[in-house]
Amino acid sequence: MIVNFLFGYILGFIILFAYILYIIWKDKKIPVSISATVYSLDTKNKWIYTIIILLSAFLIAPHLFTITSTIGIEILAYFTIVGMLGVGACPLIYGEKNTLHYACAILMGSSSQIISYLLCPYTMFLWLPYVVYTLYMDDGRWNMMFGEMVMMIALLICGIVRG
Repeated sequence: MIVNFLFGYILGFIILFAYILYIIWKDKKIPVSISATVYSLDTKNKWIYTIIILLSAFLIAPHLFTITSTIGIEILAYFTIVGMLGVGACPLIYGEKNTLHYACAILMGSSSQIISYLLCPYTMFLWLPYVVYTLYMDDGRWNMMFGEMVMMIALLICGIVRG
């Protein structure tokens, strides 16, 4: 059963990363954030962003709940998945402040990294290049996207190692 959960977990991340790589290939540039990829889609295809995020969240959830239950922090897995579902369900509206979207993104990001820290503390070293980039080379354009990618990669590694 755990092997099936791990397969879904990895597949969820592959789908998400494939979508991001498609947008980068299509636009020939790195988007500002994962949420900003919705602007790269045609108006009639914007639903694809929501489907990708929701599908990834539902595939990631079972394994995330399994690995967090080993030390009793399932609530953090719940916060991570709820945050991800919220980000997918209410993509940022261009030019408008979307408080729910931001709150869900913060909930997902912080809870996922607490999970990573508690289960695989060494994944926090993945943040070092990001911190250096932010302190010394940041022009501000891709800071959010790089942070989101570090967050996702840390959670992916943690799930694979603990699975």
